[in-house]
This record gives sequence, C-alpha cells and structure tokens, in this order.
Amino acid sequence: MGYTNNMASLKAAAEDKTNPGVSKVTSFAVDPRILAVEPGFNARPLNADHVASLSLTLRNGAVFPPLEVRVEEGQIFIVDGHHRHAAALDAISKGSDIKAMDCRHFRGNDIERVAHMITSAGGLPLTPLQLGIQYRKLIGFGWDEKQIADRVGKTTVHVKDMITLAEANSDVHKAVNAGEVSGTTALEIVKEHGSKAGAVISEALQQARAEGKSKVTPALLAKQQSKKSLSDKQILAWLLDQAQRNGPGSPNGAWGFSIRFEVPAPAPGANVDLRAAVAALAAQA
Repeated sequence: MGYTNNMASLKAAAEDKTNPGVSKVTSFAVDPRILAVEPGFNARPLNADHVASLSLTLRNGAVFPPLEVRVEEGQIFIVDGHHRHAAALDAISKGSDIKAMDCRHFRGNDIERVAHMITSAGGLPLTPLQLGIQYRKLIGFGWDEKQIADRVGKTTVHVKDMITLAEANSDVHKAVNAGEVSGTTALEIVKEHGSKAGAVISEALQQARAEGKSKVTPALLAKQQSKKSLSDKQILAWLLDQAQRNGPGSPNGAWGFSIRFEVPAPAPGANVDLRAAVAALAAQA
C-alpha cells in the first residue's frame, strides 16, 4: 500500500493515475425544486414523521448522502432518496436557504432501478407487503424467485412468502396498510384461509376492538381459534343450557325438555353440517 504515501489531497490522489487506491465518484449539485418524482415508483410511501425528522436535522446543519437520480426526456427523476428530497423541500418551505443537493447519476435499466430500491440501505425498511409488490415487479420483468433471492440476500422461501402476501385480496392489503394487522400475521392468515383471509381479519379486528385493542395479533387469533374448536363436551354443555323444561310430558309424571336453535340456511342443494353449525353457535355464546 505504499502508493498512498505523500498524498496532498484526495482530489490529487484520485487524479494520480499511478495511485489505484483512491478514485473519484462524480456527483452533481442539483436544486431540489427541479427534481421529479416518478408516480408509482417509490416502494416506500412518504412517512411524514420521518420527513419531519430529516427536515429538522437538515435545518440544524446536517449533510445528507447524495441522492441517486436518472435523466429522461429533460427531467431528473429520483431513484433513491425520496425522503431526503421531501425533507429538503420542507426545510426550504420553513426558510432554509438550500440551493442544491448532491446527486449521483444512477446507471441501470428499469429492472436495476427496482432491485436497487429494494436493497438500498439508505431509506426506511420496506414492509413485507411493500417487498412483495416489488418482487412481483421483478417477476414481471422475467426474473425467477431464485434470482430475486440471490440479489436481495434472502431465501427463495422468503421471496415466495412476500409474493403470496402481495397477491392477497385488496381487503387484506387495506388492513395491512391501515396498521390493523402486521404483514407477517396477515401472511399466515392468507396461507391458512386463502381468499377468505380478509373476512378472518375483519372478524378478528372486531373482537380486538371489543377488547379495547386496535390490532389483530397472533395471540388474539389463537384465542378465537380455541373458541371455535369446541369439544363435543363443550357443545353438549351449551345445548343443555338451551334446554327448556316443559313440565310433565307423560302419564307417569316424567318431565319433558326441548331445545330449539336456528342455523344459517345452506346454499341450494347443500347439506347442513349440523355439528359445525351448533359449534359456531356455541362459540358465539
């Protein structure tokens, strides 16, 4: 490593062709007000609290790493650094004299841009649902699950799971995005219940709110499942609780009892699963 001796500056070292230990990365000073955001590209919806925090640090003198950008049809689009950009605009609106941000020219096609966004360590971590949506984009570009796993440093099982969540129905996505259930919990529900997962989450959420909670958790789901999986003994106990004594029902004075309950009407042509119907009624008691 003797070639690093006697350096006057990093700039001089980078310009010295005999010194391979230091190289120069070109960045550009760009007015943040002319940077464009590509609709639908950013996998991370802007987090207002994170933007506010970055804006404050910027106004207090912090220096951000360069943004990654690309140029197309005369516009400069952000590839990585959406929160930093939003924070700069917020700081400007609050009186900061920010005339430029460091930007680097991103080299790569549309596939590389998506892959870079997934693996970027500079922003907020992607949620399981956000990851799944981006993995599906790469699948659409022709990548297979192993290629994606190798690129992001995960297992193929992880990639398949995230894609499964991304392909769940919109009611599942809505609940995840609203913070009513975590992505990992939603994934397990989707695996078990398929297209009915949204209804399962909705039912569990009603129970959570009845208990003063705002989110579906694995513990709540387990408790619900245990209520629904009643034993024959528990079902019989419920039936006996419903029994009505009708008084002596025979000449010898024996007492008569009756039990009456209603179950949902089956689909045309379908048979009633009486045990399941009674178990559902007993679980609601």
